[in-house]
Amino acid sequence: MPQIPTVIGLLVCEKAIVEEGTKNVSLVNCFTRLKVGGFPSARRQFAVYAALTDGVGDIALTLVVQRLDTTGDVFRESRTLRFADRLQEVRFLFRVANCLFPVAGPYDVILFADQSELARHRIRIG
Repeated sequence: MPQIPTVIGLLVCEKAIVEEGTKNVSLVNCFTRLKVGGFPSARRQFAVYAALTDGVGDIALTLVVQRLDTTGDVFRESRTLRFADRLQEVRFLFRVANCLFPVAGPYDVILFADQSELARHRIRIG
């Protein structure tokens, strides 16, 4: 029976680099504030990184970027991650492409597992 994982940490960065040999991840320019030229913004790319543990089985993870003024989604995509055993730490790296921010203000980056919220990171777009 699948078991929902626990999030150790969730970060939003301009980019992430995965080292070929070790598979270690370097996060570049982690942010809580992002400047854009105007609104609606040009389509933006960024990376979301989470470390997860205590999961078991195949778990559907959904990443959502949500406006706080309307609670409407500006980005939503799902992927399935496999957890071999609950002691394993699984690194989740999600490269967001083509995220358009319609207005200035706060947005939440939210990670869900099978409809349950795991973690949230607030960013401000200006």
